[in-house]
Amino acid sequence: MGQLVAAQGGAIARWQLLGIGFRSSRVRSWLRTGRLHHTRFPGVYAAGRPDLPELGDLSSGLLFSGHRSALSGLSGLWWRGYLQRRPDLIYVDSPNRTRSRADLRIRHLATVRRTWHRKLPVTPTPSALLLATEQLSHNSLRLVIARAEFARETTLSSIEAACGRGIAGSSKLRAAMDAHLPQLAKCVNGLERDFVLLCEEHRLPIPEPNERVGRFRPDMLWADRMLIAELDGARAHSTPAQLIHDAARQRYLESRGYIVIRFTDEDMALRPAWVAAEVRTALARR
Repeated sequence: MGQLVAAQGGAIARWQLLGIGFRSSRVRSWLRTGRLHHTRFPGVYAAGRPDLPELGDLSSGLLFSGHRSALSGLSGLWWRGYLQRRPDLIYVDSPNRTRSRADLRIRHLATVRRTWHRKLPVTPTPSALLLATEQLSHNSLRLVIARAEFARETTLSSIEAACGRGIAGSSKLRAAMDAHLPQLAKCVNGLERDFVLLCEEHRLPIPEPNERVGRFRPDMLWADRMLIAELDGARAHSTPAQLIHDAARQRYLESRGYIVIRFTDEDMALRPAWVAAEVRTALARR
């Protein structure tokens, strides 16, 4: 039992306990004495302590959904690391008849294809993407596709193979693939992603984010033009120590022959057209 609980992040289902050989009376006793605690999902318990980590909480939703269930849609994509924010609901594909709840969305399929990722069953990425088209914007789909391809956990051809006439989400997913922008996967924050999308919108050459140049990784690099753009967010580029580091970094890059231009998050938010014009001018000089 201990190994099973550990593998499920502290969660265990009543049907698992009975399957191991414990009687219902033993389960009730453990609930009275605090060895087991109720979770938000009926028939699923937290062992030892009432609060569950993310692994345990997701496991409890899967256990409630029944045998052969798997995280799908937004939940599967988030668990794989392709989305930054955990979805408000848990999304599950299940071959069982368990009903959805306010906090758990279950899609019922005759057969659920599963693979394992960080101790939990998840549906294949193409299947999760198709389901997530209901919630994700066009650019968010592009970002997830770029991250999944960069991680080498799927390919554009496998995503295309999952699409088809009459398959929900196919047109949105194909539109995102038609506008595939792999550089999005190498962006480490929203400011960098916005800059890459700004370049695309203004038909500028797409830079390579965070490519190594000597001992540094500048934010944006046009290697053939020997041009670098550094993006200064207020949190990471405001203290005296940070400004000293930025200046030393810029001197190093310039010593290697690069032109370095800088933009703040305020520039990006308030005058994106000016940012694009400055980039265009700098590129023309190289």
